[in-house]
Amino acid sequence: MGHQVSRNNAPEETRSSGEPQPPVRFQLMSDLHLETSQYNFDFPVAAENLALLGDIGNTVDAALFEWLDAQLRRFMRVFFVAGNHEAYRSTLPESRKRLQKYAAQNERFVLLDRTRYDLSPSLTILGCTLWSKLDAKQASHIFMSLNDFRQIRDFDLRTYEGEHVADLEWLVRHIGYARKEHPQRKIIVFTHNTPTYNGTSNPKYEGSLSGSAFSTELANKRWWRPPIVLWGFGHTHYSCDLNIGGVRLVSNQKGYFRDPAAGFVEDTVVQLN
Repeated sequence: MGHQVSRNNAPEETRSSGEPQPPVRFQLMSDLHLETSQYNFDFPVAAENLALLGDIGNTVDAALFEWLDAQLRRFMRVFFVAGNHEAYRSTLPESRKRLQKYAAQNERFVLLDRTRYDLSPSLTILGCTLWSKLDAKQASHIFMSLNDFRQIRDFDLRTYEGEHVADLEWLVRHIGYARKEHPQRKIIVFTHNTPTYNGTSNPKYEGSLSGSAFSTELANKRWWRPPIVLWGFGHTHYSCDLNIGGVRLVSNQKGYFRDPAAGFVEDTVVQLN
């Protein structure tokens, strides 16, 4: 069993046994939007760990948690990052509390909400939604056009910006801590929003006035390099697998029931040796 660290600034140390670690496999998917299909979605198990990277369903629906129960019966661990749709028909704090309550009742359900999880002596997972940095020139258009501001109660541009700052500051701090204090560890980052504009959205949306609601450009930062080895994400309904600056970026996004995204593969697995 891995070791979950609280949301404090300084994670406690997990000591290494010095023994070689077996490969770790994640079946990775996002943007299932089960609220559009009555939570009716089954798929084959292809790995011991399931990584659900946001927009899986709405937390106000008991059916979401029943579906998660079913996955916990099939997978060793389920890692879960909340997207924007999880809070629809609710508020962010209420949605967060529902997920936290479920995680507290299910040890093998790992809620990645500004959370560090040490999966093994050589592998650390960092996860958060990574609400994006809105371009000031696009903010007004995004506020008028993005459903988040109508479907999530008590949610405005100021709240959005606050979530972005909190996510990014937490993530950068913990990447720096892991690199300095545990340089032998590989780092996986799981987010919902994308960490770069480069190749993570359908090219037809290049130049979109809503682009900054989906991505934050982080690939040009000094800390963007190994030991970060994998960054999984969703949100754009565009599946991809690419390498930027030594970091593998993977998304496997299903899309809406009546508007599925191209390229989704149910048994997509990423493996770390």
